[in-house]
Amino acid sequence: MSEHTVEEILADAREIYGVFGKAERALRLVNQALEAEPDNVEALNLRASIFYELDRDDEAEADHRRALTIEPCSVEALHGLASLANDGEQYEQALSWIARGFACLPQDPHPELKDNEDFRQRLIAELYCEKGFALWYLGRHEEAEQVLTEEGPQACPLEVETLEDQYDWLQHHPEHPEE
Repeated sequence: MSEHTVEEILADAREIYGVFGKAERALRLVNQALEAEPDNVEALNLRASIFYELDRDDEAEADHRRALTIEPCSVEALHGLASLANDGEQYEQALSWIARGFACLPQDPHPELKDNEDFRQRLIAELYCEKGFALWYLGRHEEAEQVLTEEGPQACPLEVETLEDQYDWLQHHPEHPEE
């Protein structure tokens, strides 16, 4: 059997994780990719996403932070850190990561962010969702509504349903995300 490139390994890991939901198997593949290329930002962010899904938040945060030391404008890493901050009810910190994520959009070198409009709009919508979430739980409901029903849909029309779903979810969890 021939050796696979890091890109092929990561593509397999994304498919195994994203399509089939096999987090542990995908994690093994990503670790294999990182053994070959320890500074691969895409691999670090993918592993962080898998760690997040497995409730291994400290490891997820460490990988996203490492990705940022290598690529300070990794929007994926910034989104991941915003998600972790929101989960930890550190909403002001989440807004800080989100602001940096939006500012970094034009400079992020991730090829899919430039070449794949579906990927780009999904990532931008995720930033808007995290922003709406943080604003909502800071008691800034009108701003959250504007982000999720006006700003987000205008910026990423392919993801309107995602933004609407986030707003609907917030309306059903008005005081605390655990309700």
